[in-house]
Order: sequence, then structure tokens, then C-alpha cells
Amino acid sequence: MSTLQAHRDVIRPEDIPVARSGGRTPRAANAADNDALVALSAACPMRAEISICVHRSPDFFALNRLEGEDWAVAVVESEPGTVCGCVAMARRTVWIDGRAAELAYVGDLKVHPQYRGQGYGDALCEYATGWCRRIRADIPSLITVLGGNRAMDRRIQLSRSIPLCTLVGTVRVHTVPLLRRRRMRRDGLRVTRASPSDVGEMAEHWSRVASGRQFAPVLDAKGLADWLAAAPGLAIEDYWIARGADGRIEGFVALWDQRALKQLHIVELTARGRMFRRVFNAVAPIFGAVRLPKTGAAFRNLAAVHVCVPGDRPLVLRDLLVAASNEYRGRYAFFTVGLDVLDPLSRALAGFRTLPADVAVYATSPDGTYTGPRDAGRPIHFETALV
Repeated sequence: MSTLQAHRDVIRPEDIPVARSGGRTPRAANAADNDALVALSAACPMRAEISICVHRSPDFFALNRLEGEDWAVAVVESEPGTVCGCVAMARRTVWIDGRAAELAYVGDLKVHPQYRGQGYGDALCEYATGWCRRIRADIPSLITVLGGNRAMDRRIQLSRSIPLCTLVGTVRVHTVPLLRRRRMRRDGLRVTRASPSDVGEMAEHWSRVASGRQFAPVLDAKGLADWLAAAPGLAIEDYWIARGADGRIEGFVALWDQRALKQLHIVELTARGRMFRRVFNAVAPIFGAVRLPKTGAAFRNLAAVHVCVPGDRPLVLRDLLVAASNEYRGRYAFFTVGLDVLDPLSRALAGFRTLPADVAVYATSPDGTYTGPRDAGRPIHFETALV
């Protein structure tokens, strides 16, 4: 089966307005572009205290298939057969202000460093806008930008290729070292791994919690099971469930080893990043922890996905993360978890000594009208594991 056959082709490439750049026109990607897209991703590092590049082998499209009900990837070529840029789009059903609604998401905007400043990024943005417009011109579109990405910040603020964007929040990605064992609280909460028989109850809990957040996907039992089946390297047993004294689920989260669909390589460190690695590696043997690798090498890590804990129960999330991290310590160097900076659940990470990186979340629509959430009291839910 072709890599892209999972996409239902609701939006036909020929229906999207043409966007030209440097004599080249973006086109819908296909399975034959996989190797070029894997190479492009590796050439575009994400800058932070510890800058990394993401190798999306063996299947670049594996992450995109998880982004929504409908999805597409577009590429642009500097010359026939040479892919120099890409962008991805998806349509998903999410919670906005407590109601199920459609949302478009635009991400994976990449232009090879050799070809930046030549208009390829503009052409890809125009293509993505056309794709979103063909879904429905009045539904909100979401764009995320890693902090420190000045080129994308300028594009958001000044480029005519992107409709007017409104900053709706900031998600902080916490890198949590798996260095030492931590104590569980003694309050009657029981934390165990999930099993297939838990999916129905997990989906019910998800609906209760996710409906109080912005942009959390709408998932019933079938939707959660289908998502799990499509996620390489993720199984129901990778989810950790917290149950109260009455046996009911109070929260759950998965820690996902994503090596089957992407591998992270360190490419550069700031002075703070170098100090973090130096200190971490100095004490790692004492605690039996995995050392952080040298620049250029891949490392073993986990990513939190489907954080499902009520906002007023941060200690439940803490117990989930403590139980999971105690289990994985010695096999992985760290895990990451993304939370809205205003989310009260962030208190769960107090004392973990995390290395943070911020992601700005913008809302727009194909015509530039702001149609995003209105209730600022609801924290943003964004799966940073899918970046």
C-alpha cells in the first residue's frame, strides 16, 4: 500500500490555488518523496538550549498520519527531482470553548538552509492557506512556532503569504532528566500500566477532561483505539493510569518511545546546554542513569502523549510521571512533556529540574479573521510528541 493511501483525499491537489516561487510550484507529496523528505528534516534542526535535528526515518509521513482525520504534505523543488521545502496540513475535530469543532493545523514548514530567502517558504505557506480554505474558510487554523525561531516569527508578523495570526498561548516543552528515583505519595492513589480492557473507561475520562481544554482532540473509545493502532511503537501498555480508592480513573498519560518513527540527534548546545550535559553526565553513573550523547549522536528518550488529568489535580500527574520515570530510568536519558504555561498541571513538575523550551501557538483562518477560542481560562492542549 502506498504511504499516502491512508489520506482520504478530501482536498484534491488540482483544487488548490497555484503558488509559484522561483519558477517552481508546490505540489502534493507522494511516497516517492519519502527519502528526500527524511533528508530535508535532518537538515533543519530545532534551535533551543540543546538543539536537535529530527530524523524521520523510515517513514516521513508516519507522524502526519496521526495529525488528524484528513492530512496532506506539499513539497517544492528547486529543480525537477530536488525537494528543497515542505509543509504539512491536517484537519481534525477538537474541543474549542467546550464544544466539538473542526480545526486545521499547519506545521512541518521546512526549507533547506541552502534555499532560504528565495521565496520557497512563501509559496508553501500560500499552498497551505489554499488547502485550509478548501476545507472551510471559516474554521480556525493553528500554527505553532518554537521559541527562538526568528525567521518564522518574522514570517508570522510580516509575510503576506500567511493570513493575519493571533497569539493564543504558549506551550512549554519540559525536558525531564531520568536521573534518580523519586518517591510516590501515600494517599491511596494506585498507578498501573493500562491494558486493552481500560480503553473504554480511558476514553470516557478523556472526554470529561479534554472538553475543558482548547484544541484537545475529540476521541471516543474507537478513536483512541484507532489512534493507538496507527502510532508506531506505541501500545496500550505504554499508558499509565492512576486510580483512586474507589477504583475510578483519575488520570492517565503515555510515555512513548518514538524511535520507530523519528530519532533525535544533538547538533548544537548553548552554554547552558553544555553545562546541563556536563553536570548530568558527571552524576549519571552514580544514579545508574543513561548519559546524554555527544554532539551528532542520537539519544534514547520518551515523549509524553495524551496527558489526561483534571487541571485541579496536578499531584495526580506528578504520581503518574514519577511511577513511569522510575520504571524507565536507566534505559532512557529523559522524557519530554508539553503543557500550557498557564496550565495548573505545570505544578506537577516542581522539583524535577527540567530544561524548558517554549512553543508559541497562533490561531488564524484562511481569510485572516480570528476565529479561535474565546475562553482564556481553558489551557491549550497540544501534542508536542507529534512535532
